[in-house]
Amino acid sequence: MAATNDETQAQDAGGQNLKHDESYKSVLSNAANFLHFLKKYIAAPWTADISVDDLATVNKSFVTPEYSEIDSDLIYKLKIKDSDVYFYVLVELQSQVDHTMPFRLLRYMVELLNDIFKNKEKDIRERKDFRLPAIVPIILYNGNDNWTAVRTYKEYTENYEIFGDYIIDFNYLLFDVKRADEAAILSTKKILDTVFLLDKWRLENKTSMKDVEAFLEKYLPNMPEEDALELLGWIKHILYKGNLSSENEETFRNLLKGGGKPMKHALEIWRDEMIDVATREATREATHKAKHEEDIKIASAMKAEGMDVYTISRLTGLTIDEILQL
Repeated sequence: MAATNDETQAQDAGGQNLKHDESYKSVLSNAANFLHFLKKYIAAPWTADISVDDLATVNKSFVTPEYSEIDSDLIYKLKIKDSDVYFYVLVELQSQVDHTMPFRLLRYMVELLNDIFKNKEKDIRERKDFRLPAIVPIILYNGNDNWTAVRTYKEYTENYEIFGDYIIDFNYLLFDVKRADEAAILSTKKILDTVFLLDKWRLENKTSMKDVEAFLEKYLPNMPEEDALELLGWIKHILYKGNLSSENEETFRNLLKGGGKPMKHALEIWRDEMIDVATREATREATHKAKHEEDIKIASAMKAEGMDVYTISRLTGLTIDEILQL
């Protein structure tokens, strides 16, 4: 039974205009790409019979405000034997592992279930045979650190051993981009495989222009235009961190469509711009570090003169903790 987009759950007021939506979330929002992810990278027995027509996106986010800058969530609804199953995918784009993840997932999934429950007619949800749908939580993680957060909710509960099955528990699936096997990624050549490989290289500091040029020269000409443009968006926001100039973006768009400048020349432009981006970032970091060091010197002098820490914090921008440690 084919699924249709779940329009009963509207996008949050104001929406979520995050770079994640332009990168991983954008790629995975294509049902064919998400199905490829399930079948290849999750590869559980229950993925075997899923077709792209069975999947529909749910147009709502349940990420709470305090995590809106580092997380993006994607929800798919699947029809299995006339029953709904929800895949709750949390794209965790941060360098450090958050050990509160089990509790965060619990909050998000309860909000999703509550939303589903409220949107059911009262006479249906009060029936004896009414059941809430299954939710499969999935974490897509592209950080440098090993994922060391506990993988079950019970392990996040104090003294869980005492209570056996009488406490809340669930497992979540984890896909760790950096630690994915490169040969396994390259076993197929879908856009999602390309994204995972380039991101893995980035995390391993292997994204030299030589590597990227060789890869793009090999795969871009044979990639469907729609996928190639999607890849360009991902490259812009992940590899370029949003700093790809409109001129060079247009160069690559024309290149991907089979026109414009030759591949070699376009890649030379890309190399130059990557160097420019790295230089600008290094300059910004150096400027920020120098200002911070100057603020510390000023705060130290103020503290030595007996000025209170709150005034020092207001005048220098340093935190109370930083000032107390001086």
